[in-house]
Amino acid sequence: MIYSVTRLFIIVVAVVVPSVYAHIAFWHPSMWGFNVTDKDPAYSYDNRPVVPLARMTFDEWWFHNHLRYPPHPNDVFELPAGKAAIAELGCNKGATTWWNSSEGGDVRQGDWPCPRSTSVQFHTKGINDVKGCALAIVQESDVSKIKPEDFTVFSVNQTCVWHRFTTFQVPADMPACPGGKCTCAWFWIHSPDSGSEQMYMNAFQCTVTGSKHDAPALMKPQVARRCGADPEHGITHPTPSNCTHGAKQPLYWLQNEGNNMFEDYLGPPFYNDLYDFKDGAQNDIFVTGTKNPAQGKRDTYQPSQFSRFWGNELLALREATIEEV
Repeated sequence: MIYSVTRLFIIVVAVVVPSVYAHIAFWHPSMWGFNVTDKDPAYSYDNRPVVPLARMTFDEWWFHNHLRYPPHPNDVFELPAGKAAIAELGCNKGATTWWNSSEGGDVRQGDWPCPRSTSVQFHTKGINDVKGCALAIVQESDVSKIKPEDFTVFSVNQTCVWHRFTTFQVPADMPACPGGKCTCAWFWIHSPDSGSEQMYMNAFQCTVTGSKHDAPALMKPQVARRCGADPEHGITHPTPSNCTHGAKQPLYWLQNEGNNMFEDYLGPPFYNDLYDFKDGAQNDIFVTGTKNPAQGKRDTYQPSQFSRFWGNELLALREATIEEV
């Protein structure tokens, strides 16, 4: 009954508020499916990057079923080792820097991710109701070789998705990418307090800049375990002995295939202390004493002024935008 009422609520909201401004996605030219719209003939359903993932087959949720729409080879998101990477999250591409390629034009509203909408549109009652999101990486650029268990979460922002410009701290020991490119993805699972449950995944091309010449290799990531305090379910104290220490996989949940999380619908997993995902860089994901074989010299792959690599020019844009607001 709770599930049915929740679904009815979402249907009513969808009628009142245009769906173009609902939900959230990571937006960047380096992502798979950057230009997919709800009118794309390749899909029998709305598969825009903002559409949530729930009760789907593996092919439908993996890479958001956008593998047929890869980014341009030169559109790559930069991850500066030991510094912050600035991502843009929005309910619509028109709410971001890349509004000029959106269906509805420029609808930006400063640092707010959902213009002309309340936080209910991204499943959040308020700043205290956010549950965090994550960036994960695979040191492989050939997506046909990547499996879900290959992704390693390397950065978490626990106030996500409250801001359009969202900061992700990159570990200082992040190794360079083989051949200059890795594959990354953004993941989010929201609070059960506002709308139907689902998960979100947007994948993108990425590269690590400023890596140390002796940067360690990444650990093989393991499945995260619920170990933090959970007052909403009667658990007042954390259980550190149940935590997965070290590198962890993303939380694959609520799908028909490919889950590594099997939590109840009203007890979703989150990218926060509940699963030992600390806010900021995940500095425990490296194999100590093991040099990354892909790292031959400092900054194996350096973008030139003529490339379409996207770096921390977004930081200056974010600060200017926030000042204007």
